[in-house]
Parts: sequence; C-alpha cells; structure tokens
Amino acid sequence: MSLKQKTVYGILWTFADAFLVKGLSFVSMLLLARWLGPNDFGLIGMLALFIGIGTSLVESGLPASLIRTKKTDNIDFSTVFYMNMAMSLVVYTLLFFIAPYIADFYGQQILVNIIRVYCISFIISAFSTVQLTILQKEMKFKKITLLNVPSTILGVLVGLCLGYNDYGVWSIVAMYLTTQVILSFLLWSTTNWRPSFTFSIEKLQYHYKFGYKLMLSGLLNIVFNNSYHVLIGKYFPLQTLGYYERAQRFNEYPSITITGIVEKVTYPMMAKLQDDKQKLSVIYRKMLRLAFFITAPLMLGVAAMAQPIFEIVLGEEWLPAVPYFQILSIAYMFYPIHAFNINVLKVFGRSDLFLKLEIIKKIIIVVGIVVGFQFGILGLVWSGVLTSFLALLVNTYYSSQLIDYSTKKQLLDMVPILVLAVSACLLMYCVVDGFNNYQNGVQILSATFLGTLFYLSIHSLIKKSPMYDLLAIIKDRNI
Repeated sequence: MSLKQKTVYGILWTFADAFLVKGLSFVSMLLLARWLGPNDFGLIGMLALFIGIGTSLVESGLPASLIRTKKTDNIDFSTVFYMNMAMSLVVYTLLFFIAPYIADFYGQQILVNIIRVYCISFIISAFSTVQLTILQKEMKFKKITLLNVPSTILGVLVGLCLGYNDYGVWSIVAMYLTTQVILSFLLWSTTNWRPSFTFSIEKLQYHYKFGYKLMLSGLLNIVFNNSYHVLIGKYFPLQTLGYYERAQRFNEYPSITITGIVEKVTYPMMAKLQDDKQKLSVIYRKMLRLAFFITAPLMLGVAAMAQPIFEIVLGEEWLPAVPYFQILSIAYMFYPIHAFNINVLKVFGRSDLFLKLEIIKKIIIVVGIVVGFQFGILGLVWSGVLTSFLALLVNTYYSSQLIDYSTKKQLLDMVPILVLAVSACLLMYCVVDGFNNYQNGVQILSATFLGTLFYLSIHSLIKKSPMYDLLAIIKDRNI
C-alpha cells in the first residue's frame, strides 16, 4: 500500500475511532453528567493536572521518538518498554504518597482514595504503550480502531451501571480503568511484538535525547493548561469547577478528537517525507486548510447552539456552564492548527525548538492568567482564548523556519474559512433566537441545517476551497 493510500485509510479509520468509538464514551459521560451532577465532575477536574503530569512523565516522549526513527529494532522497543514500566511505577508510588497533601490543598479528603485508584492507569497503559506505538508507526489505524471498540464498550457499560446505582465519582474512575485494562489485554493478545530481555543504554540515550525535550514541553503544557482547574478549584466553589470541567471536556470532544486524528495520522506520514520538504509543505498546507475548514464552523456552530444543546442533553442544572462553553469554543477552534505546527518540529527532530516555544507560550499564559484572574471566572476563561491565539502565532513562526509556509501564509489561508464560519455561526445564533418559543430539538435541527447549507453553498462557489480536497480524499484520488 502506498503512503497516499495509508494516509487516506489512516484518516478514515482514525476518524471512525474518534467519532464512533470515542463518541460512545462521550455519550456515556453525558448520561453520567445527568445522574451525578457538577460536584462529582469537579472532583475529576481537580485530578486533571496530576493525571496529565503523570502521563507525560511515564511516556517521557519516547513513543514519539520510536515513530520518527526510520530504523528501529527489538532492542529499541524493549528498551522503551522497560523504561516506561519503570517510570509508571515511580510516578504511581510518588502520587500514592502525596495524595493526602493534594486532598488537603483542595479540602476534599475523598481525593486520597480517588488518586490512588485512578493512577493505577499509568501502570496499565505503560504495559502496552510500545504495542500501540508500533501500530501507529506502521499506520495500522484500522486495527487500533477495532481494538478500541470492545474496550470502550465494556468500560462504558461498567461506568453506566455504577453511575445508575449511585456510585458517584467512582463510576467515572471505574469506566476509565476498565477501558484501559481491556485495551491493554487486547493489544498484547493481538500483536506479535514481545519485549526481549535486552536493555540498551545507548538506545535509551538516543531516544531520550529527543524525547526528554518533548516531555518537558508536555509538562509545561499540562501544568499551565490545568492551572485553570487548580485556581478555580482552590478559589471558587466546587460546583463552579464542575461547570468549567464539563464545558471544557465538551469542547474537547470535537476539537481534540480532530486534533488527535491530525497528530496520529500526519506525524508518521510527514516523518516518511522529512527528506522532501517541498512535497511536505504542499501536503501540510492542504491538511491544515482541511482541518480548519472542519473545526472552525463546528466549534463556532455548537457555541451558537449551546443553550438548547445543554438544556436538552444535560438538563437545566448545567445551564450555568453555557457561557464557559461558548468562550472556550473559540480557543479550541485553533487546536488542530497547533498540532500541525508542532508535528513539523517533531518530524525534523527539533525538540529543542519545541521546548523553546513552549516556554515562550507559558510566559504568555502566566500573563494571561494574572490579568484574567482580576476579572473573576469569566476573565480566566477569556484569557484562555487570547493565549490560544498568541500561541498559534508562536507555533507558526517556528514551524515556518523548517518548511516554506510562513505565519502570514497560514493566517491568510485561514481567514477566508474563518469569515465564512463566523457568518454561518451568526446565522445559526439568529435561528436559535428566532425559534426561541419552539422546542430545543427544533432549534438545534433548524440552526444546523441552515448554517451547514449556507457554509457549504458558499464554499462550493470558491474554486480552491478545502471542501474539494475533502471530496478528493473521500474518493481516494488525491491527498
């Protein structure tokens, strides 16, 4: 199978994984949100920082190094496997003992047991990280999707059963752990690779030299992105953190899902083209425009319909989360573009630039948080939008040094798409407002139909619209 075909099928199968398999998890979280309420999700929000740090430390950027390295053997994979397992045990032990201090910080003693149980996932995922990395390196996204299906279904069933029987926050913990256990088991039982009793310091140094900068960058990103959870959890009511956490997660589903597709498929694909910068730049531009063509109207559209969506899906209890959701939608609109630019740095092995730009972006975030905190919770949320756009400028500046696609060119490619997406959003908002006396379902369906019709109709009149690239991919004629 050619690289073009692998990329096309990779996109399609990763899309299926994201919107079908992960969609099941998303729907289950909607049901749990109706059964549990904001406080239980506020507790999960308090863990976000520590879960993110633990995950980054366990992986240490090593899987990314395996993917970009052209020639790897069993010694490479075994070395990374043992390193990941060792790190997972160290991280879990550390969090086990500091759990009481985290609980004291938030004033929520239940967090002690939640942390100690939830973080077992580090050990479980580390046990099968290499198998998953090999499948990604070989672009076998169909197999990854098919393995995710049973693990997700079983995890969701466990979570819903516990949630329905009033187990509260533990239903969320059980759902995640069950999914991880089943997926790890399936990866081991359906893949041929097994670790050998070999460990190479030389191989570890090679992969760690590239990976540790990604790890540090990831840690910075996690710490500063989750600083909002820490501040809200510390200085605002637990219920407020619950509203913010759900608003963020609901934004993450479409945006981060598309970002995940971008990262998983384009990274190994671009890694194979790292010696042909001209071809890489052409493909990069097509994929960037296509991603923004999808995410911009999607995120702005759901923001326009946020109130009826929240009311029909979660109930009136969650309506205070609507303003947070609408504001965050603007920030998450740019996430796939961040992923494209970061992948360029990783493909060319410039983890030094990766770390440098992360430091610059974190300085921007600190300033945004300090200023935004003065204006309360909404000020904090709006600061996230501003820092997301400024971070985009930083990312595009550094990636443009490696390929012939400057910040100016990237922005000019996005502006026409953004203008049409904003126009469609305004139309959808007017439809929702005009149908205010009708049922929520009527508002959502009417706004979606008219907004989509307007957006696609205008794009069909533009000769070089990314819509035609999407149609070509679907027909498997061009990439």
